[in-house]
Amino acid sequence: MRSRDDDSGLRIEFTDLAPEPAVFLGQSAYLFLRYAESAARHAHDATDLETETTLALVAEECFRRFSTLAAVLDRLKVDRVEAMSPFIVPTREFERRTRGHNWTERVACTWVTMAFLQDFWRRLAEGLPVKIRKEVVAALADDTMINVLRAELARRIELEPGIRPVLAMWGRRLVGDTMLMAESALAYGDNPVIAADGVEPVFTEIISAHSTRMDSLGLTA
Repeated sequence: MRSRDDDSGLRIEFTDLAPEPAVFLGQSAYLFLRYAESAARHAHDATDLETETTLALVAEECFRRFSTLAAVLDRLKVDRVEAMSPFIVPTREFERRTRGHNWTERVACTWVTMAFLQDFWRRLAEGLPVKIRKEVVAALADDTMINVLRAELARRIELEPGIRPVLAMWGRRLVGDTMLMAESALAYGDNPVIAADGVEPVFTEIISAHSTRMDSLGLTA
């Protein structure tokens, strides 16, 4: 923990809450595997070839990240299936709760939740052991696929401006479930600061970044 001011006690940083490497890698790898599958479905259901090929590249990048994180598990001599298995049920429940009613909402869900969780995993990765930290941080560094999804949503909104209020409401709803998914990865145990203040303060910057992304499409978060 790091001190704030003399009169304001202590505050929690993400690096204080990083789980064991096997837990971090197991959960993040499985999430990217599921995102790869979701993006592939979005591509399959696209109505034009340009969108289909673009979303196929997103799926490819998500799978590449899964492969990189799973390879770190292999190098640590941790069985990748065993590491990911505890997260199958909660991740699929998260997907069930955040599944959109139509193609555009489902793409928006992938954009909102993946961008939020990627920001989260980046910050949490700074608390990993030095021997794997650099590789994991590098694996999560590129925002290209987030930008691609944003561009696709911008194109849809331009074609159909009336969907903007619906997507804005959908984005607000997604934040709560996404924060719960992120919180499940935190190793805070019996920390008295967490008990007193909760974990919301550590999400301030991530929520701010989410709001900026939503505002960039005219979707007030």
